Amino acid sequence: MFNLPKLFDSALSHGESIADRLIFAARTRAEDYLYGWRTARDLTQLAGAGASLWLLHRRSRAAIPLSVATSAVVAGLSVLSARFDPTPEGQKQPDLRDKVVNTVTEVLPSVFGAAMLLSKPARAELTGALDLSPRNPALPFTPAEQLRNHVSLYGAYTMVGHWAEMLFCQLIKLGVVGGDYDRSNTMLWDWWLHPFPAEGIAGILIALALSPLQTKLLALTGGRVLPAMAASFLANQVVCTSIDYATGMVANRNYELWDYRDMPFNFQGQVCLQNSLVYTLAATLVTWIAYPARDAWLRRVPADAANLAFSALAPAYAFVNLLYFV
Repeated sequence: MFNLPKLFDSALSHGESIADRLIFAARTRAEDYLYGWRTARDLTQLAGAGASLWLLHRRSRAAIPLSVATSAVVAGLSVLSARFDPTPEGQKQPDLRDKVVNTVTEVLPSVFGAAMLLSKPARAELTGALDLSPRNPALPFTPAEQLRNHVSLYGAYTMVGHWAEMLFCQLIKLGVVGGDYDRSNTMLWDWWLHPFPAEGIAGILIALALSPLQTKLLALTGGRVLPAMAASFLANQVVCTSIDYATGMVANRNYELWDYRDMPFNFQGQVCLQNSLVYTLAATLVTWIAYPARDAWLRRVPADAANLAFSALAPAYAFVNLLYFV
């Protein structure tokens, strides 16, 4: 892929930077990872390294300013993390020497990767140009684009779904809807980067099943929206309630995460009518409005821009998954 040693060294450094953070996430207990400047540093380092690797793959000169900017921001955030971030409870407070060594170790791969690109031979090799012309919306997605779109959809819904549940619990606290408000749920309130897989699965099912079903229902009803939407709502309710129940039976057998046994029209305390209707309404809005809008937008976004964004977000998403699920 790379004809010059400096380009290879730079790519290797960016890859090492990603691997270092991912190994750190896999080895760190979620309880010991306190949000702060280190969080901004880790996510910036991963996103910048992932995007830089893709730009190097395309031999784009944009890799140079991006790598330099990433290394500078990571260095600054590492210093702020060493100075202000708290030490997890039960761990020894690092002295100044340890802080300096840790900061240098964390920053070095990013700095080295950027430095390799500043040499004249490396700059001469980076001659590729990105194609930022709008994509032809009439063209079908390639298999690689479909995979990218579905992976990004799953990742986005695991995060947005978590934040939506936080909002829903605020409505419980305000008395707008029924239920128990539990501020002690660390996974929900304190680990706000924790991905919620059930919401991601729902997003994929919307793309693969519920959205095509909506199209077929419109055709069967002769384009009449209300009958098609009513049938779609019922189908969405079956899917959403099934996901909620299956998640509860796997992760909530002892009612550690939620308990609906006091809610009216509940089944085994894992699902209840109120939440089923809320989830179904959200899924119907996504199926009829949000997902078609996203699909239409992606059909026009330049392929290089979409791939660059995916290359930046994928390592960051892998980081939070390793942190909370390994």
